Amino acid sequence: MVDIPHAPLSDALQSLIGGRRLVSAVFLTFKFDPAFFEQEILPVLFDVPLSHAAAVRLVQLEDALRTIGGEVAVYYDAKGLITTGAASAKLDVRRVPIAHRTGIFHPKNVFLLLESLEVEEDGSRERSLCAVSLSANLTRAGWWENVEVCHFEELREGERTLLRADIIDFLEGVRRRALAADNNQRAIVDILSFVRRDTEARTNRSAGSELHTRLYSGSEPFLEFLESAAGSRLREMDVELISPYFDESDDCAPLLALIGRFKPKEVRVFLPEESGGVNCREALFDSVRALRGVTWGKLPVDRTRAGGSSAEAKPPRFVHAKVYRFISRNPARELLFIGSVNLTSAAHQRGGNFESGFLVEIALKRRPEFWLQPEKRKPSIFNPKSEADELAEAVPAPLVLRYNWPTKSAEALWLSNTKSPFVRIEARGVAVGWVEGLPARVWAPLGADIGEKLGELLEQTSFVTVTPAGSGPATILVQEEGMDQKPSLLFRLSIQDILRYWATLSPAQRAAFIESKWQGPLGDGADLVARLKARPVKDTLFDRFAGVFHAFSSLEKSVKGALKERRFKDAQYRLFGKKYDSLQTLLERLAGSEESDDVERYVIALCAVQLVKEIKTALPEFWSDNKAAAEALAVELDELTGRIRRTVASNGPSDMAEFLSWFDGWFVERAKPAEESHD
Repeated sequence: MVDIPHAPLSDALQSLIGGRRLVSAVFLTFKFDPAFFEQEILPVLFDVPLSHAAAVRLVQLEDALRTIGGEVAVYYDAKGLITTGAASAKLDVRRVPIAHRTGIFHPKNVFLLLESLEVEEDGSRERSLCAVSLSANLTRAGWWENVEVCHFEELREGERTLLRADIIDFLEGVRRRALAADNNQRAIVDILSFVRRDTEARTNRSAGSELHTRLYSGSEPFLEFLESAAGSRLREMDVELISPYFDESDDCAPLLALIGRFKPKEVRVFLPEESGGVNCREALFDSVRALRGVTWGKLPVDRTRAGGSSAEAKPPRFVHAKVYRFISRNPARELLFIGSVNLTSAAHQRGGNFESGFLVEIALKRRPEFWLQPEKRKPSIFNPKSEADELAEAVPAPLVLRYNWPTKSAEALWLSNTKSPFVRIEARGVAVGWVEGLPARVWAPLGADIGEKLGELLEQTSFVTVTPAGSGPATILVQEEGMDQKPSLLFRLSIQDILRYWATLSPAQRAAFIESKWQGPLGDGADLVARLKARPVKDTLFDRFAGVFHAFSSLEKSVKGALKERRFKDAQYRLFGKKYDSLQTLLERLAGSEESDDVERYVIALCAVQLVKEIKTALPEFWSDNKAAAEALAVELDELTGRIRRTVASNGPSDMAEFLSWFDGWFVERAKPAEESHD
C-alpha cells in the first residue's frame, strides 16, 4: 500500500500554531464563503473555549479578534463570493475583493504571524511566520468535503531563507492588485515588516544536495519557475500530476510543454471524476493516453472515499488537490509542487491567472513509489469541466462599497476604466439608493442618505446587491471600517452584567457567562449547549459597591495589559467601542437606566471618571492616538456625571451638593500607599 501523508486541515493548522498567539493573518482564496470562514475556520486560530451554538460562538470570536495586535484579512476573487444559501459576514475581518483582469485571482494561501506566550528579558516575544500553501478555497467544500492538499513552512526570527524574496514579491503583488483595499492593509504590512526586518536572504539554491523550499509568486510562467528554482534536478524523473481541471481542448498543452521541458521517464496523470463522469473531454482523454510514457491514473480508494476504505459504499469525494510530483528511485528523490496551479493554460502562462504554491523537496527514508494507480479502461461518461465552470453563476460586480462606522459615511469604488452608469443599490429587497457618474478606479463619497440606510442594513447583513444599467444584478460584500464603533449585533447586557463580565477571570468563565445570559436564538449547535442556571447574586451594599470597584479595577488592568502587549485594538474596543462590554456601552446604559438607584449610578460614573483620568495620565500616547474618540468619551462622561450629580443632590438634604463637591475630589483622586517609617 502506498503511504500518502494525510490529516484534517484544521488539525494540521492548529498543530502548526502550537500554543502561540496570533498577531496578524492573511488568507488568500478564489472562492469565499464569509459565514463559513467566521464560524468554522477562524476558530482554529484561537486557543479559547468556544460555544457549540453558532450565535454565541460569534460573540466569543468577536472578543478573540480584538485581542490580537494586528488584524485578520481575507483577499478573494470578486467573482468568487459565495452568496447562495450563505450567511453574511459579521466580524471584524478585513475583506478585500480582487478584480484580476487577465484571468482569475486563484491563490490559496495562509500567512500567520505568531508570537510566543513567553516574554523575553527585554519585554519582547519571539515571533515567527507560518506560511501555508494549499488547494482549498475558504468554503465548506474546501475544508470539509473535498480531497485537498497543503504544505506548511515556518520562518523564525533571524532565519536565512530563500523564501524571504519570494514572500515579499508575492505579497507585494497581492497589494498592487488590491485596489479596493486602498492603504488599509495592516495584516500584509505586518507580515512584510517581519519578513524584511527579522529574516535574512539566502543565495544558495540548495544545502548539499537538498533543494531549499521556494514559493511561486506568479511573476513568471509556471514551468519557467520550476526550472529556475530546481535547475536540472527535475529532468528525466518520473512525474505524477494531480489536477481537477484541464483546458477545454482536444489536447493538453501544459502537459505537452512540461514533457518537452523536463523529459520525464514516466508520467501518470490523475483522472478527475465527479457525479459519475470524468472531468475532461473525450478527445483530450484519448490524446493523453496516446502519448508515449503517459498513463491516466487514480488515487487509492482509501484516500478518496468519505470515511476511508471502510466506507466503500459511499461515493468518492471530489479531488480538488493540485500536485506536481517529481520522483526518482536511484538516487531516491522526491520534489513536490503544492498549491493552486491546475493543468491549464491560464494557470501556466504569463498574463493568465494569479497563482501560487510551494516547491519543496521531501526528506526520504526509502525510495518513493507512485501514488496513482494506472487506469487503462476508457470511461463511459465524459462530463468536462474547467476552471471557468466554477464561475458559471458569477456576475462581475465592478462596484465596491465601503462603510465607516465612526463617521457613519459610505464610499464607492468603480472598478472600470470609464465613469459609472446608473447603478441601483439594494439589500434584502430594500432600496439603499443609486449612484451615477462615479469616477474610474478612485474612492468617491456617497450621500448622507445612502450612508444612513447602509448603516441600518449593515446591522443585519453585509451582502448588498448592485445593478448597473444594462447589466444583471451582482451581490457584493460591503467593506466595514472602524468596527469597534459598530453596535454589537449579537448581545445586550445590563449594567450589572457588564460589570460582572469585566470581573470574570478566565476565558472559560467568560464563555459560560455569555452562554448563561444569551436570550436570542442559538442557531446551529443549540442542542449541544447546556443552559447554566444563574447563581443568585448577593445584593448587600458592600457586595454591590465592592463589585463595582473590582470590575473597574479589572477593566483598567485589562486595558493597560493590552497596551503593554501592543494589542491596541483590544484597548480601543474596551474604552471607546460600541460592543456589549465596552465602557462606552456601559455609559449609554447608565444614562437612561432604571436598573439601579441614583447613588449607585453616581458611584459607577465616578469610577469611570477615575479610570479615564488614570488612562489619560498613565498612557498619554494612546490617548493622543485616539484623540477624537477620547475627547468624545470625556465630554459624554462629564455630562453624564453632572446630570446624575444634580439628581442625587436634589433628592438629598440641603447641603448634599456641597458634600458631593468634597466627595468627588477625594473619590477620583487615586489613593497612594503610606510611606514606610525608617525609624
